[in-house]
Amino acid sequence: MTMREIDAVRPNCARIDKQIATLEQEKAQNDQRLLAGVQSVAPALAALNIIGGTYGTNVSIATGNWARAIDRKLVTLRQAKKRC
Repeated sequence: MTMREIDAVRPNCARIDKQIATLEQEKAQNDQRLLAGVQSVAPALAALNIIGGTYGTNVSIATGNWARAIDRKLVTLRQAKKRC
């Protein structure tokens, strides 16, 4: 899931449990992606990742921005669920 996809998630009462579960699953997989993200930001691999289109995502993961975006979206969805 990209940062753009995380940002695009809008609370939908009919699907909110699935939305929350999907984001929680993405967050749980973060540890595995963190290592890959840090490695891909290294200068030797950066050019390959830029060409492959994964550099921005890997930088977001490595810096923690990706996890914070998921955390913020989960808070938003859980608050919306209370109103559903």
